[in-house]
Amino acid sequence: MKRTMIAASLAVLSQVAAAADLLDSWRASQQYDANYQAARYALDAGREKVNQGRALWLPKITLDAGANAASQKYHPGRDTLTAPETSANGDQYNVGVSAAQPIYRADVFVGADQLSKQTDLAEVQFRDAEQQLILRVALAYFEVLAAEERVQLSASQKEAVSQQLAQARKSFEVGVATITDTNEAQARYDAITASEIAALNDLEIKRNAFQMLTGLDATQLAKIAEGKKPSRPQPPVMDEWTQRAQVENMSVLAQQLNVDISAREIDRYRASTAPTLDLVAKYGSSWDSDELSRSGGRDRSDSGLIGLQLSIPLYTGGDRSSRYREAIANRDKEGSSLEAAKRNSVQQAKQAFLGVQSGAAQIEALEQAQRSSLSSLESTKLGREVGVRTTVDVLDAEQNYYQTRYDLVVARYQYLYSRLQLAYAVGQLDEGDVNEVNQWMH
Repeated sequence: MKRTMIAASLAVLSQVAAAADLLDSWRASQQYDANYQAARYALDAGREKVNQGRALWLPKITLDAGANAASQKYHPGRDTLTAPETSANGDQYNVGVSAAQPIYRADVFVGADQLSKQTDLAEVQFRDAEQQLILRVALAYFEVLAAEERVQLSASQKEAVSQQLAQARKSFEVGVATITDTNEAQARYDAITASEIAALNDLEIKRNAFQMLTGLDATQLAKIAEGKKPSRPQPPVMDEWTQRAQVENMSVLAQQLNVDISAREIDRYRASTAPTLDLVAKYGSSWDSDELSRSGGRDRSDSGLIGLQLSIPLYTGGDRSSRYREAIANRDKEGSSLEAAKRNSVQQAKQAFLGVQSGAAQIEALEQAQRSSLSSLESTKLGREVGVRTTVDVLDAEQNYYQTRYDLVVARYQYLYSRLQLAYAVGQLDEGDVNEVNQWMH
């Protein structure tokens, strides 16, 4: 009984290991991909900007302390005839606390808002990195499956041509066929052998790329199940998707924040000439060593103050004016980049929309083509048996069938990837979309 339970457990573990699907790959990549981890740290750093903005309005408290070696020389006045000149060497000490609370600072108001927007930008950039990771994982996953299908296609073609080659040789030996059929079959066999070698090499490359992204074994990935029916984009109007892309695309949102941040930089230099008003308070003590004390003891003095400090910048040597013009140029640059991001998002949405729409139609057409090519292959084989078709005809029919089957598999992968791209174009790609695509896997 115990052995049976162990065997059952191992079987379950084996099935789990062999059932790595797209959702498993996505979740593994979140823990494994170094670029995604870097994006996480960038988000943590960006979130500190809002705290830095709040700190600009809080009081600043400073503790000062000092110790100095001092030398003093006393020169009596002309009216003091009896007092001799004296000199002394000793130490001086001081300690104090000062505090400043901003009351009115236009540049602080602008800077705090700018830092808050930088935190918003970090959030958007991380969301974009998350969506891009989904696309990278999906592309690597589908490329492995397509490469596996290419290897299987080559192997199936090689097996079929091998059988035709053997039959052509036999027919030639008994004198019912010419050497032409044998040579044709041999040429096809050699070409497919070379294609198989290239396909195996490409598969290894694709598997390595997938493993570097997820850390998972790429030799056992779930494939697309038969019988799944594709659907058209919803809503089915391209303009609705392109309009959303210009507003909701992550690159557009990030670039809009860059425009806002650069605009606040202009405001910051405008405000740099405004007066500043702070509430300040200071308290401190200072004392001299015995050698410097006139009273013969350790003299000590305490002081404190509280009040308002007004500052009005008058001239900065032209630095403020130059930085102000630089900020205007940077804002205009970011504005142009925003327009470019919108145009790019529209292109992404159009391409993905057409990929989903035409992909669905292509899958339906290829499914019918596969059925037709299979019927044609069977008819051609029957025709050769009765003498109305040649071995070359059978080879062509087999080539057509296996190529159609491969094209159908690739069309399904491309269709599913286009669905993810369409969600990304409008900034809505998330794990829910991955899970929907994952329903196609088995």
